[in-house]
Amino acid sequence: MTIQDYLNKIEALQRKKTKIAFLDDDDFEFCVQKINQSAESFFMLDDLLQKFSVIHINSDIVKLSANGLGLLFLEERESGNICFASSDELRPEYRQSFKLVDFLDYVYAFMHSLVYKESQKIIVPSEKDFFWKLAKIGSDLRK
Repeated sequence: MTIQDYLNKIEALQRKKTKIAFLDDDDFEFCVQKINQSAESFFMLDDLLQKFSVIHINSDIVKLSANGLGLLFLEERESGNICFASSDELRPEYRQSFKLVDFLDYVYAFMHSLVYKESQKIIVPSEKDFFWKLAKIGSDLRK
């Protein structure tokens, strides 16, 4: 699935073209509630997805999230075996950066939460651990 396909899938989910299956997972909702309790900022999905002829990402929101997490946002995947920093084998608590697909996985998972259902807001996480847990859940949902 390309990034553009993923953006279209997220947009369809938001527009209720696809039914949101709210997850019945206590660990998932615990993570979302923790993120919600420590929330200092949030964004609306319409603010993230800028629509022209194709959907684009609002880079200011990605930067806001990167700053809140204290992580570096990598716009493109490095080619070759430059370092272990972006390896999928690296445990999440040691990661220092994230990619667009990680961020979209987080957004996609968050859209399946009761917090999103009630507020239509996506909370900018401040704790890396919860970000990576939701990104993993979003990745599983995407696949």
